[in-house]
Amino acid sequence: MKSPFVVWQVVALTMSSAAAFSCNPVMSPTNRMLRCVESLRATTHVGEIDDVKTKTKSSYMPSKMLPPPQNRNANSTHRLSRLEIQKASNMIKRFVEARLESDLHLVKHTAPLAFLTGTGVNDDLDGSSSKSPVRFTVDNVDIPRGIKETRPSEQQQQQQQRELPYRMECEVVQSLAKWKRIMLKRLDMPLNEGIYCESTSIRKGYKGDVTHSAIADQWDFEVRITNEQRNVDTLKAYVRTVYKIIKDAEVMILDKYPQILPAFTHPTAEWHLPDEITFLTSQQLHDEFPDMGIHEREDAAVAKYGAIFIIGMGWPMSDGSPAEEVRSPSYDDWNLNGDIIVQHPLTGYRHELSSMGIRVDAKSLMQQLAHRGVEDEASMDFHKAVIRNDLPYSYGGGIGISRLLMLLLRTGHIGEVQCGIWHDEHYRQAMDAGMDLIPDRILNVDVVVDDGGDNSKLAP
Repeated sequence: MKSPFVVWQVVALTMSSAAAFSCNPVMSPTNRMLRCVESLRATTHVGEIDDVKTKTKSSYMPSKMLPPPQNRNANSTHRLSRLEIQKASNMIKRFVEARLESDLHLVKHTAPLAFLTGTGVNDDLDGSSSKSPVRFTVDNVDIPRGIKETRPSEQQQQQQQRELPYRMECEVVQSLAKWKRIMLKRLDMPLNEGIYCESTSIRKGYKGDVTHSAIADQWDFEVRITNEQRNVDTLKAYVRTVYKIIKDAEVMILDKYPQILPAFTHPTAEWHLPDEITFLTSQQLHDEFPDMGIHEREDAAVAKYGAIFIIGMGWPMSDGSPAEEVRSPSYDDWNLNGDIIVQHPLTGYRHELSSMGIRVDAKSLMQQLAHRGVEDEASMDFHKAVIRNDLPYSYGGGIGISRLLMLLLRTGHIGEVQCGIWHDEHYRQAMDAGMDLIPDRILNVDVVVDDGGDNSKLAP
């Protein structure tokens, strides 16, 4: 099967020039000639370089979730080859990791893929059943070797179940928030130093869209601090350090790959992260945009400020309205945590890059467990360690790797920098909108492309 994007290139050569420039030219040696049209792009009005219209009728992802048509041709995958995207991604990763080590005094540490169920170490996210972890069992028995195995009878299976004294109930990592704090104690980490891990988790409760994937990858970091450092000033200092790394990474990658920015006149080419991040409490954000929903006011805030850190995620608002975001009660102190959120230049809406905060002490843990009505969780091993003050005080968080790559490489979809798992209908919508998702399988997806005339063409 031909790649739909190869067919797009052939179709593009027969389109009117304005529509052709909007297609996604994957920069293989056979189509480098398409770069010659860049000079024509520079003299064409932005409104005339409209994106190909999406002809596929789909209810999977609302069209408002996609970058607006006028921004889709600014996607860097229209100018960087697939190989260049990988090289640029690796360059950003190396840069960020080097700065995490130098600026935050972190050491890279190996990361687990799964935890034993019931210890309280895994992240339960918002506590809902849909966001519960993927679970599996490890029987710890000798399995006969061979290609074909005789299937045991039901009676034999029941007997085997009774004879599994070493079976382990396990669950896939959702984040390393609490586990890293255990590692700080294990390593006897000095004050103001810590660890970071490159972690990958499965988030089965998320419906995929341009920024959400069932696969979550992040730099998980944790720094040992003192009880006296558990305050807003410490929180802001770490946020500024992390944001400076992100801003410097933007400058670096645009210097190395200037073609990330569209060569033609386009509003997104002028967009850059602001030099400074703006701090707002969740209450201040609520008060400034009182008539909006949670994501609407975050969209409005990043449109106004460019980059924000919302302090205080977990407690409801003073008027009784819901919290800015529901958080697990057992790792962040809800008065001393928050999110780095910026505006993505292509989508135009909120783009969360990092969640971080000062971790719970015994008092804040019990208050938050009580608020959520899960005081019984205090009997879990991790929670008991916090209550007994057996674990170091710490500051930590996660920086979304693919989210950051999507921002700095200016792609329209997280799947263009990450190999996720997407439904065929999701692939179809993304391809229709000119986005080049990295597939996890051989695709058999039909894509309808507008040829600029009365008829449409089908990309097999």
